[in-house]
Amino acid sequence: MKKIFFIAIMLSLSISSNAQVNLQSGGSTLSFRKSSEFSDKTISGSKYFDEGFKIAKVNKGTQDFSIRYNAYSDIMEYKNGNDLLDLIKEQNTYFQFSNGDIYELMNYTFKGKEVSRYNQVLLDKNNVKISKYKSIKLIEAKPAATMYDAPTAAAYKPNEDIYFVTYNNQTVEFDGKSKVLEKLIPSKASEIKQFFKQNKIKENDGDMIKVGNFLATL
Repeated sequence: MKKIFFIAIMLSLSISSNAQVNLQSGGSTLSFRKSSEFSDKTISGSKYFDEGFKIAKVNKGTQDFSIRYNAYSDIMEYKNGNDLLDLIKEQNTYFQFSNGDIYELMNYTFKGKEVSRYNQVLLDKNNVKISKYKSIKLIEAKPAATMYDAPTAAAYKPNEDIYFVTYNNQTVEFDGKSKVLEKLIPSKASEIKQFFKQNKIKENDGDMIKVGNFLATL
């Protein structure tokens, strides 16, 4: 009991000072800091695809935590009483939600820049991983251009999903075209061409998973 009380005191002090906090429970560890507080009540839409907190296991541990994904800031959030806490990315890299969704912190080159962000993993099999990046953008408010126009309020809007394929630890953007995979795996170009000839692949979860299962057989 004394140990729990001591942890609660230290947790409260650390959160109020905006310092990093490590919470250990059931063999799992969460590393977080207090979320920045600002009001976005005047902004329509949402920073979340799902505003509810869901049960998730973190870093392949056994303990359950209430987590949600902030798709605008690309952070995972943890609710502790009345405090909204941001999980520190570098130390919280893998989330398995009770509904089956898996998010993993992945590092890759995108549009010429090195990025580190959470991708939703659709398939992970035999050194092949199919994932997608789901994000939300902020459309800034605009004043009326003329007296006849109405001003535009600020709003959160979803971006288009971006798919990725990882093969032997190399991650590249995948638009559903065979040329991407032929370049990624040149030794299997003929098999890849044959697969795409027989299958009309489109950019959706089902087809991307189908591609991943095929690559896992090569």
